[in-house]
Amino acid sequence: MARKTPDFGSIGTERQEDKGLSMADILMLPDSQRRVVQWMMRQGDCALHDVAANTEQDEGDAAIALYDLMEQGYVQEIEVDGETLYRIRLASKEGIKQLPQTIQQALAPGKPLAVIPNPSGDSSVIAGSTFELCVTVSNKGNQSALIDIYIDEVSQMLRQWCDSPFERLALSPKSTSEVVFQFQVPPQTLPGTFHYQLVVDAPQHYPEDTPIRYSQRLQILSAIEDAVTVSDPTFTVIPATSSVAPLVVQPGQPLQVTVLVDNRSDRVDRFWLSCSDLQESWFTVRYPEGLQLPGLVTASDGLDLNPGAKGEIVLLLHPPLNALAGNYFATLRLQSANHLDAVLLDVIYLQVLPVYLITVELRTLLGQVKRSAGLFEVRLTNAGNTERDIIVRTISFDEDNLCTYTLEPVEVRILPGSVGIVALEVEPTQWWRRPIYGGGRLIHFGVELEDPRLLPVPNDLPQGALLWEARPWWQFLLVLLAGVGTIAAIAFLIWWLFFRPPAPPKIVEFSSDNPAYQEAEGDFVQLNWQIRNPRQIQAIALTGQSPDGSASVKPVTYDFSKGVPNPLKEFCIIRAMLICKHVRTEARQAGDYVFELKVFSKQKKDAAVDSLKTNTVKIQSVEPPKISEFISTKPVYQEASVSSRGGVPVPAQKPGANSPSEDMILLNWKINNPEQLQELRLIARLPDGSAVSGLRPFIFSQGIPKELQEFCQLPQELICKNLPTGIRKPGDYIFELIAIPKKGEGEKPISAKTDIIKILPNIVPIKIVAFKVNGKDAGGKYLVPINPENPIKPLVLTWQVEGGKDMKVEILPAPGTVPPVGAVAYPLSQQPSSETVTLKVTSGAGQEFSRSVTFETVIPPQPEPAATPAPPTQQIPMRPPGLPTLSPTPPAPPPPSPLLLPSPTSTSQTPLPSSSPESSPSSSPAGSPSPGGSPSPSPLLSPSPLLSPGGSPSPSDPDTLSPSELPPRFD
Repeated sequence: MARKTPDFGSIGTERQEDKGLSMADILMLPDSQRRVVQWMMRQGDCALHDVAANTEQDEGDAAIALYDLMEQGYVQEIEVDGETLYRIRLASKEGIKQLPQTIQQALAPGKPLAVIPNPSGDSSVIAGSTFELCVTVSNKGNQSALIDIYIDEVSQMLRQWCDSPFERLALSPKSTSEVVFQFQVPPQTLPGTFHYQLVVDAPQHYPEDTPIRYSQRLQILSAIEDAVTVSDPTFTVIPATSSVAPLVVQPGQPLQVTVLVDNRSDRVDRFWLSCSDLQESWFTVRYPEGLQLPGLVTASDGLDLNPGAKGEIVLLLHPPLNALAGNYFATLRLQSANHLDAVLLDVIYLQVLPVYLITVELRTLLGQVKRSAGLFEVRLTNAGNTERDIIVRTISFDEDNLCTYTLEPVEVRILPGSVGIVALEVEPTQWWRRPIYGGGRLIHFGVELEDPRLLPVPNDLPQGALLWEARPWWQFLLVLLAGVGTIAAIAFLIWWLFFRPPAPPKIVEFSSDNPAYQEAEGDFVQLNWQIRNPRQIQAIALTGQSPDGSASVKPVTYDFSKGVPNPLKEFCIIRAMLICKHVRTEARQAGDYVFELKVFSKQKKDAAVDSLKTNTVKIQSVEPPKISEFISTKPVYQEASVSSRGGVPVPAQKPGANSPSEDMILLNWKINNPEQLQELRLIARLPDGSAVSGLRPFIFSQGIPKELQEFCQLPQELICKNLPTGIRKPGDYIFELIAIPKKGEGEKPISAKTDIIKILPNIVPIKIVAFKVNGKDAGGKYLVPINPENPIKPLVLTWQVEGGKDMKVEILPAPGTVPPVGAVAYPLSQQPSSETVTLKVTSGAGQEFSRSVTFETVIPPQPEPAATPAPPTQQIPMRPPGLPTLSPTPPAPPPPSPLLLPSPTSTSQTPLPSSSPESSPSSSPAGSPSPGGSPSPSPLLSPSPLLSPGGSPSPSDPDTLSPSELPPRFD
């Protein structure tokens, strides 16, 4: 269970003495601790498991031994790389003893927690009785803390005897609380000594200073009560104090406390009293006076008591005057010369009474003023020992209340022994009551204090005074000047009202309605003016000039001798000023004008009393039409896809009725100011400038022409789109659009040109569909026998070629250029010879294709007589085997002229050499397509046969080699 004490302050310094292990101390240690110390002196820094393994102890006993040594200051716990190690502490050469661990931890100056266990160290209890361990904990830190107080788990036996081995406290700064652990010792417990550890830990708020461990020993006595001699000394503090009944002390006045010491040992002992929580200036320890020599009384520095004797030590408490009011607790320790390790502690509770003492001082910083505020300073000194809040106010001792008083701040907080300053401004407000002459006026005031907690404040408060100086002498001069000025102003006012001449007319404003006008709208320049003093106007002259000064408008003069003239009655009115608005002038032509207005008064009729010019007024001319855009729908067009079949071009596809033609150039244009357009002219040219087509005019006198209504719109500008030009032929073209404005014949036409527009030709693959001799596919080479009695009839050559319309078809060496489809009679020579006929096709891009056939006329050998037939072995072959021959044919009617279709190309016959094998497809089968060609389903024109079937050449032996495979033959 825990008992919480009220909050007490704590002052005083804490001291801690160094303590180490000497050889004498080692000899006095128990056997278990001595073995640990001797091994650690040889080993150095070591861990807990190393100590247990080398001293033949388990880790629990080794930990208790180490904690006992740490409590006595012989062993130090350190942390290296996260591991807890123990180091032996040897005494210094001076041999200064340390305080016991409980006092060291409780009174260490840097420790935020002060812990006093009671009893401390060794305790004894009879089996079957109850043992209480009281632990007093003080939070000396500056923060509130949660503190855990428990019996360590190493002491399992005592934890079982304790009803609540774990307690937790919540302490605010400078507060103290007490925890009591009750141990119920079972009656059957055997006598012996039990070690246990008391742990005080605050891991959340003081992790660097906790945990704090105290090694305690509890001796269990036999249930049979034996006479036990108590030999430890005790002491009692008189008067007794507690947290609820502290000892009241007045600062600066001494208070005596008696400490009664009882020496219960059987030896003479010497005792000392110390108080580490209080400053040395707070207390004085007085021991009884002793007789060192007969008749000589000296002051003693300790209390000497015989065995069983009692004595008194006087403790005089005399806190200084500046001691802060509040509650304090101080720890008293009684030290015994025979029991150096004994810790005899007691707590004395004090209450320092408050002292309320405030002194006030009023300082003058600026006490003599003319037009500014006086500056003062109120200094409040807190000579008491409590914190004070003081409200400062001012009091005026002048019945007129001439000044305002400003305090900054109004309320001030003053710590004990400190000074609070309040700034005071005193400013005169009624300036007219400032003294005119003399030594000035003295204004008295004072200050008063108030405590919000109704604590006493001083009654005798200081007073101050502000001297308001008299006015300077030069201010009388200003009054004199003001009087003279007033008289002059009255005289000027009389002259102004009764004697001043009438003011001449004055032009206040003269401008045009608009800075710019449009000639197209037929606007006139209109003027506005305002003239002050209209009753004095005799005449007004208005002139218009160009910016260079030459007259551009006829001058006009208006006579105001009889009031507003008739031409201006519609535009002018007379009020306090003559106001004329929207007065028309003769300026209506395009150009820049500057108008000047002159006013003549009735007093000076010959000279203008005032004149004013306008800014430049512009009449803008009509803007001519402007071609803002003139382009084609595409920069490059493609010629329509057509093929020639039988000499007739056939389109590849037919465009829709309403869709724009893809192979015709279409134009778009935009023209600004179309209302000023008289005519448009369109012409197409080649890049060299020559005209391709005639000039196409479009007359806009009655709106958009009929031929453009389908393609043009006229919202605010003339926009024409997809206008067909009718040009489809491949080539490069430039179009020019010329706009003729309406205004004037001498106006320069506006023209615009397009970029170069291209129409690319359509390339159609070339294909030789057929090439026949006398109705049969032409072979490579033919042998034609010559019969003098029966001349060789002309051969009929027929052909069919597909391709573009720009292709050129030729039969070489004659007749030359022929239509793509046709037939022709080809006569052979009646003499032995060899002739090659080539069908040559040239595309528009210059690519050539050809088929060739060779006709060789030979004279067959004469047959021998039948009577003498030659033996078979002597027969000579009449012709090379495998070559076709042309057999004689019966007479036939003469062949008609060749069937020729119209062709745009010339029919000139130019003999050409035979084509090379690479370009001639003569070795291919008849009717096979030429390279890159494809069959086309175009209709064919069949030529009429010119030779009878008997005259057709035919191969002599189909099983022999073809003509292309025969070896070379020389005639």
